[in-house]
Amino acid sequence: MKRVTMLAAITTAAVLALSACGGETQPGTAAPAPSEGKSLLSSPLGDPIQLAALTRESTKKAKSSKVSMDASSGGQTMTVTGQGLYDGENSKFSMSMDSDGKKMDILFVDKALYFKLDAADKAEMKTDKEYVKVSADGQDPLSQLLGKMMSKAVKDSDPSRTLEQVSKAGKITKSDQAQLNGELTNHYVIDIEVEKAIALVVGEAGVPLPPEAQKQLDAKLKGKNVTIPTELWLNADNLPLQVTMDQTAFMKALGAPGEGSSTATIKYTDWGTPITVTAPPADQVGDLAEIMKKAGR
Repeated sequence: MKRVTMLAAITTAAVLALSACGGETQPGTAAPAPSEGKSLLSSPLGDPIQLAALTRESTKKAKSSKVSMDASSGGQTMTVTGQGLYDGENSKFSMSMDSDGKKMDILFVDKALYFKLDAADKAEMKTDKEYVKVSADGQDPLSQLLGKMMSKAVKDSDPSRTLEQVSKAGKITKSDQAQLNGELTNHYVIDIEVEKAIALVVGEAGVPLPPEAQKQLDAKLKGKNVTIPTELWLNADNLPLQVTMDQTAFMKALGAPGEGSSTATIKYTDWGTPITVTAPPADQVGDLAEIMKKAGR
């Protein structure tokens, strides 16, 4: 149960990172639709609200992509590969995670999260089921916490949310045109203010931090003006190709030991390619609340 609980939290963090969860598009901002076929690269924008709206329209049209993330922090590494359909409440994804040798396959479909269990998981949870299910409307404490966070994260999983967040919690400090893997892109350098970003994510997830945890977080960040340097590459159709984030200063402000860096690189490919994500067969799935009850948790 400990591994599933830990990886559930990691999964939530991964989806939040992959989606860079932010708010709704600002009203009154018109966004042109992406062009059909190949298009000429337009000049980069300096207004984050306009950029967010433009990117949102592009991802809304493409609707799906493959995605990967490589992250490291304090000597630990995480690799994520997957595919996602970005369609609001109907969003779904499949994801394979490897966190320092701990592997897990995850699905989110029909507003439920499924973890594939290995032999050790089954022994610990006293079940022969291949998957455990965390429902957004589950009544046990873990489901209530993770269900709300996952539902919000997946609903907002459109990668253009990175720019939505910038419009509320950061700013574009530089923009230019640069080559990325042989393709000319619009490249943006962004600073995201940590305190504002955390408030946005927590507020929109609808799951406030425990008062003591919030107090400790405020004490560690207050007056430090900690930012997360972020870079974004968009193609000619204003679709994200790559996002990098450097959370080193943030982790050090939280008191993380060591001198190592904390970074993540997220890559998007195969925009518009049809994807298929289906729930596991019902007879292979165990409900988290029921399994916890049977295991005496």
